[in-house]
Amino acid sequence: MTAPSMPQVPPRAPAPPTDPAQRPARLGGPLAFLFWCACGIAALPLAGLFTLISALGVTGARSALFDSFAGSGVPQQVMRLGLMPQAVLFGWAVTMVVLTVARARIALLVLPWLLVLWLFTTGYCQFAIRDAIAPDGADLGAFAALMPGLLAQAAGVAAFFGYFREGTRPQAFYRR
Repeated sequence: MTAPSMPQVPPRAPAPPTDPAQRPARLGGPLAFLFWCACGIAALPLAGLFTLISALGVTGARSALFDSFAGSGVPQQVMRLGLMPQAVLFGWAVTMVVLTVARARIALLVLPWLLVLWLFTTGYCQFAIRDAIAPDGADLGAFAALMPGLLAQAAGVAAFFGYFREGTRPQAFYRR
């Protein structure tokens, strides 16, 4: 008679490294928040477009979109100017999602500069809308009214720029 064999005990998994520099970078903290916000910014216009297509069909949706943008009247001009910053922000969001999923190192350079482009686009469009709707065009009062909002946006873009330039999580995540 033979003795029963001893069961094989799997070796113990190595303990995770205690040094933060040796741990793999992961999406978390403010970087995860920014990523999920970018996902939402990218998904909402697409959801609206697909809803319009499902309600009106491709031809009806195309006609509705082109008819609402056509013309040189003030309402159409204001609508086009109002959508320009949103289009740039949509481009930033799609770029953020793609580069974050790919963990591309170029994200550290591209994403902050796309937000700077958005800041200039939104500033231009806000003044252009004021100029289009004011009877005598934009004046110093329009500048004073728009400046607090533009400064707040500039502070947010500067914070994002600094976070991507000096933040440890973006540096570790995108550089792998």
